[in-house]
Amino acid sequence: MSHLTIKKVCLECNIEFTAKSNKGTYCSKKCFKRNYRKLLKKNSIVIPKVKPILTKESIKSKHYLSVKEAVISFEISEVTLRRLIKLNKLNYVCIKNRFIFLKRDIQNILSHHS
Repeated sequence: MSHLTIKKVCLECNIEFTAKSNKGTYCSKKCFKRNYRKLLKKNSIVIPKVKPILTKESIKSKHYLSVKEAVISFEISEVTLRRLIKLNKLNYVCIKNRFIFLKRDIQNILSHHS
């Protein structure tokens, strides 16, 4: 350990302190951590999650529909669609707790109900 007294200014809080070595740049561990977090935030890349907006035109070419897509495409309520699922009137496939339907099955059921 060195017996030198080196006066330096902290890079984070700009307070003068006595450094223990000539490499000291922060007055405390708290300032070091604060500066480290700032550098992490500055250098991190944040990719925003953008969900595509569903429209009837974007759904027309699809043969399989999710619940939200079916609601938009056929202009029915989600409650009605889920009721048809519960009553086993609509064929579906469940993948990771998501219901997928054939477009023509929904058309057939809605034409029979009308």
